[in-house]
Amino acid sequence: MKKCALFIIPILFFLYGTANADFYKWEDESGATHITDYPPPQAKSPKNVQIHKDSSVNSAADEEQEASRDAKSKAQKKPDVTLYTKNDCADCDKAREFLKSKNFSFTEYNMDKDKTAAAKRKDIDDSEDVPFAIINKNHVYGFSESVYNRALKPSP
Repeated sequence: MKKCALFIIPILFFLYGTANADFYKWEDESGATHITDYPPPQAKSPKNVQIHKDSSVNSAADEEQEASRDAKSKAQKKPDVTLYTKNDCADCDKAREFLKSKNFSFTEYNMDKDKTAAAKRKDIDDSEDVPFAIINKNHVYGFSESVYNRALKPSP
């Protein structure tokens, strides 16, 4: 019995240490998300690095710093918006005004004025329906405030 206890106790300490280890969540340059127990390699220029610390080790000061860092990263991370429009399009005007009213910066391509814009759109999608928006790599066809709001929300 004593031999068994001497064997089990070190194993429990080992398992406790591995179960409460820090881990890292990050995106590589191709957009793939990685979750590891080691920091991302600096040579691969990682994006959106999140460090999840063992909650039993965090102090109140650590939690405040982490909350401050998260708030800053959310404030800095604005959605990437590209808008394809045409002349005399009421929905295009609504989409443009909606984005301006929410203070989102966006790149607009008018397919009637710029033939290269029409070619760019053709590379993405064969349709010519407008407005067509690409919001954080999501394709949005037409205009609906609820759909735009959902697409513009920051990713968790």
